[in-house]
Amino acid sequence: MIVKITYDDQRLDVFDTSTFTAGLPLGKANMLTNFEVRFDTMGEGGLWLAAHSYQACGEHEDEDGEIPVARRTKGWRFLLSSAEELEHVELVVVDGEAIIKRVLGHLIDLQSFDEAAYECMGTSSAGLHARIAELYEYMQAISGEESPDIPGVDRETVAACVRAHAKAQAERDRGDEMDWGDVDEVGW
Repeated sequence: MIVKITYDDQRLDVFDTSTFTAGLPLGKANMLTNFEVRFDTMGEGGLWLAAHSYQACGEHEDEDGEIPVARRTKGWRFLLSSAEELEHVELVVVDGEAIIKRVLGHLIDLQSFDEAAYECMGTSSAGLHARIAELYEYMQAISGEESPDIPGVDRETVAACVRAHAKAQAERDRGDEMDWGDVDEVGW
Protein backbone atom coordinates (compact mmCIF):
# COMPACT_ATOMS: atom_id res chain seq x y z
CA MET A 1 0.00 0.00 0.00
CA ILE A 2 1.23 3.48 -0.80
CA VAL A 3 -0.09 6.44 1.21
CA LYS A 4 0.65 9.95 -0.09
CA ILE A 5 -0.03 13.04 1.99
CA THR A 6 0.19 16.48 0.39
CA TYR A 7 0.52 19.55 2.63
CA ASP A 8 -0.33 23.20 1.98
CA ASP A 9 3.39 24.08 1.82
CA GLN A 10 3.73 21.64 -1.14
CA ARG A 11 5.45 19.03 1.02
CA LEU A 12 4.66 15.47 0.00
CA ASP A 13 5.05 12.50 2.35
CA VAL A 14 5.00 9.04 0.78
CA PHE A 15 4.65 5.89 2.87
CA ASP A 16 5.20 2.51 1.20
CA THR A 17 4.20 -0.58 3.15
CA SER A 18 5.98 -2.91 0.72
CA THR A 19 9.42 -1.60 1.64
CA PHE A 20 9.88 -2.62 5.26
CA THR A 21 13.43 -2.27 6.44
CA ALA A 22 13.66 -5.78 7.87
CA GLY A 23 13.30 -8.72 5.52
CA LEU A 24 10.51 -10.28 7.61
CA PRO A 25 9.24 -7.50 9.88
CA LEU A 26 6.19 -9.37 11.16
CA GLY A 27 7.94 -12.69 11.65
CA LYS A 28 8.66 -15.61 9.39
CA ALA A 29 5.27 -17.19 10.12
CA ASN A 30 3.33 -14.14 8.86
CA MET A 31 1.06 -15.24 6.00
CA LEU A 32 -1.12 -12.14 5.60
CA THR A 33 -0.76 -8.53 6.63
CA ASN A 34 -3.72 -6.26 7.36
CA PHE A 35 -2.90 -2.57 6.97
CA GLU A 36 -5.38 -0.24 8.58
CA VAL A 37 -5.51 3.52 7.99
CA ARG A 38 -7.97 5.03 10.47
CA PHE A 39 -9.57 8.21 9.14
CA ASP A 40 -12.40 8.06 11.66
CA THR A 41 -10.01 8.74 14.56
CA MET A 42 -7.97 11.57 13.01
CA GLY A 43 -9.06 14.03 15.69
CA GLU A 44 -7.45 11.82 18.32
CA GLY A 45 -3.80 12.64 17.79
CA GLY A 46 -3.30 12.41 14.04
CA LEU A 47 -3.48 9.98 11.15
CA TRP A 48 -2.21 6.50 11.99
CA LEU A 49 -1.38 3.34 10.05
CA ALA A 50 -1.55 0.00 11.86
CA ALA A 51 0.00 -3.23 10.58
CA HIS A 52 -1.55 -6.45 11.88
CA SER A 53 -0.40 -9.94 10.96
CA TYR A 54 -1.95 -13.36 10.52
CA GLN A 55 0.48 -15.87 11.98
CA ALA A 56 0.57 -19.38 10.59
CA CYS A 57 1.99 -21.49 13.38
CA GLY A 58 2.28 -25.23 13.72
CA GLU A 59 0.27 -25.57 16.94
CA HIS A 60 -3.06 -25.12 15.09
CA GLU A 61 -2.06 -27.19 12.08
CA ASP A 62 -3.59 -30.58 12.89
CA GLU A 63 -6.87 -29.98 14.69
CA ASP A 64 -9.02 -33.04 13.87
CA GLY A 65 -8.17 -32.86 10.16
CA GLU A 66 -9.70 -29.37 9.86
CA ILE A 67 -8.14 -26.59 7.82
CA PRO A 68 -5.83 -24.66 10.15
CA VAL A 69 -6.77 -21.11 11.07
CA ALA A 70 -4.31 -18.24 11.14
CA ARG A 71 -5.50 -15.70 13.67
CA ARG A 72 -4.92 -11.97 13.47
CA THR A 73 -2.30 -10.59 15.79
CA LYS A 74 -2.37 -6.88 16.55
CA GLY A 75 0.77 -5.24 15.27
CA TRP A 76 2.39 -1.83 15.33
CA ARG A 77 0.96 1.66 14.79
CA PHE A 78 2.80 4.25 12.75
CA LEU A 79 2.09 8.00 12.88
CA LEU A 80 1.63 9.27 9.33
CA SER A 81 0.59 12.83 10.19
CA SER A 82 0.46 14.40 13.65
CA ALA A 83 -2.53 16.42 14.87
CA GLU A 84 -0.59 19.65 14.21
CA GLU A 85 0.35 18.50 10.70
CA LEU A 86 -3.28 17.58 9.95
CA GLU A 87 -4.12 21.30 10.04
CA HIS A 88 -1.96 21.65 6.89
CA VAL A 89 -2.99 18.48 5.03
CA GLU A 90 -4.53 19.16 1.63
CA LEU A 91 -4.90 15.64 0.26
CA VAL A 92 -4.46 12.01 1.34
CA VAL A 93 -4.22 9.36 -1.38
CA VAL A 94 -4.14 5.62 -0.68
CA ASP A 95 -3.09 3.39 -3.58
CA GLY A 96 -4.00 6.06 -6.12
CA GLU A 97 -7.45 6.86 -4.66
CA ALA A 98 -8.10 10.23 -3.03
CA ILE A 99 -9.48 9.47 0.43
CA ILE A 100 -9.23 12.80 2.28
CA LYS A 101 -9.38 16.27 0.68
CA ARG A 102 -9.41 19.74 2.19
CA VAL A 103 -12.47 21.58 0.90
CA LEU A 104 -13.18 25.17 1.91
CA GLY A 105 -10.81 24.82 4.86
CA HIS A 106 -12.19 21.51 6.19
CA LEU A 107 -10.99 17.93 5.72
CA ILE A 108 -13.59 15.86 3.88
CA ASP A 109 -13.78 12.07 4.17
CA LEU A 110 -14.14 11.35 0.45
CA GLN A 111 -14.57 7.63 0.99
CA SER A 112 -17.69 8.07 3.15
CA PHE A 113 -19.04 10.83 0.93
CA ASP A 114 -18.47 8.90 -2.32
CA GLU A 115 -20.16 5.76 -0.93
CA ALA A 116 -23.27 7.75 0.06
CA ALA A 117 -23.33 9.73 -3.20
CA TYR A 118 -23.04 6.57 -5.29
CA GLU A 119 -25.76 4.84 -3.30
CA CYS A 120 -28.16 7.77 -3.65
CA MET A 121 -27.35 9.26 -7.06
CA GLY A 122 -25.00 6.92 -8.92
CA THR A 123 -21.93 8.22 -10.69
CA SER A 124 -21.53 11.83 -11.73
CA SER A 125 -19.01 13.90 -13.63
CA ALA A 126 -19.93 17.01 -11.64
CA GLY A 127 -17.34 18.66 -9.45
CA LEU A 128 -17.07 17.88 -5.76
CA HIS A 129 -18.85 21.05 -4.61
CA ALA A 130 -21.78 20.38 -6.95
CA ARG A 131 -21.96 16.73 -5.89
CA ILE A 132 -22.09 17.76 -2.22
CA ALA A 133 -24.99 20.12 -2.99
CA GLU A 134 -26.77 17.49 -5.10
CA LEU A 135 -26.47 14.86 -2.36
CA TYR A 136 -27.76 17.39 0.19
CA GLU A 137 -30.82 18.13 -1.98
CA TYR A 138 -31.42 14.41 -2.51
CA MET A 139 -31.10 13.66 1.21
CA GLN A 140 -33.54 16.50 1.97
CA ALA A 141 -36.07 15.04 -0.45
CA ILE A 142 -35.76 11.44 0.70
CA SER A 143 -35.53 12.07 4.45
CA GLY A 144 -37.84 15.07 4.76
CA GLU A 145 -35.25 16.69 7.03
CA GLU A 146 -34.59 20.37 6.57
CA SER A 147 -30.84 20.00 7.20
CA PRO A 148 -29.70 16.39 6.71
CA ASP A 149 -26.21 15.19 7.57
CA ILE A 150 -23.96 14.39 4.62
CA PRO A 151 -21.53 11.52 5.35
CA GLY A 152 -17.92 12.66 5.53
CA VAL A 153 -18.71 16.38 5.11
CA ASP A 154 -19.10 18.91 7.93
CA ARG A 155 -22.21 21.13 8.00
CA GLU A 156 -20.30 24.37 7.30
CA THR A 157 -18.84 23.00 4.06
CA VAL A 158 -22.21 21.56 3.02
CA ALA A 159 -23.92 24.93 3.57
CA ALA A 160 -21.26 26.77 1.54
CA CYS A 161 -21.50 24.27 -1.32
CA VAL A 162 -25.32 24.43 -1.35
CA ARG A 163 -25.23 28.26 -1.48
CA ALA A 164 -22.64 28.26 -4.27
CA HIS A 165 -24.54 25.62 -6.24
CA ALA A 166 -27.82 27.56 -5.96
CA LYS A 167 -26.11 30.80 -7.01
CA ALA A 168 -24.44 29.13 -10.02
CA GLN A 169 -27.75 27.54 -11.04
CA ALA A 170 -29.54 30.91 -10.81
CA GLU A 171 -26.85 32.52 -12.98
CA ARG A 172 -27.16 29.72 -15.56
CA ASP A 173 -30.94 30.17 -15.59
CA ARG A 174 -30.58 33.94 -16.12
CA GLY A 175 -28.08 33.28 -18.93
CA ASP A 176 -30.54 30.91 -20.61
CA GLU A 177 -33.30 33.53 -20.42
CA MET A 178 -31.02 36.15 -21.98
CA ASP A 179 -29.99 33.78 -24.78
CA TRP A 180 -33.57 33.03 -25.72
CA GLY A 181 -34.96 36.45 -24.91
CA ASP A 182 -38.59 36.92 -25.87
CA VAL A 183 -38.53 34.81 -29.01
CA ASP A 184 -41.86 33.82 -30.43
CA GLU A 185 -42.43 30.81 -32.61
CA VAL A 186 -42.88 32.93 -35.77
CA GLY A 187 -39.21 33.88 -35.71
CA TRP A 188 -38.12 30.24 -35.98
